[in-house]
Amino acid sequence: MTLPINFSRRWILCFLALLLLLFSFVTFVGERGALHLMRLREEKMRLDEQNYRLQKENESMRERISRIRHDDNYLEKLAREELNMARPGEVIYRFAGSERPTDKKGFVSGPRARLRPSTGQKERR
Repeated sequence: MTLPINFSRRWILCFLALLLLLFSFVTFVGERGALHLMRLREEKMRLDEQNYRLQKENESMRERISRIRHDDNYLEKLAREELNMARPGEVIYRFAGSERPTDKKGFVSGPRARLRPSTGQKERR
């Protein structure tokens, strides 16, 4: 009679050990386990960094908008640099080293691609 009792105790211990391993595995790897929690923390850090960068970018854009609205000298500087505008009677010299890169078709590329003067500037020359 002692044999069945020992046999059942072994099975119970094995079953409990297996159950404990299963719970440990689910706790670590499961849908809401420790690995998932670590991934969420990493994603939160990434999103916090992105949020910080975007806030700084928004702040600089607000500053730029404010300067465009209230600072005439800054507005003139932007018009000269980005739109290639000039005052009436002003002559603009372009040197060979300052040419913009062109694409395969020979067109000027980049954000400041408008190098050709407007029709109003052509007539004044």
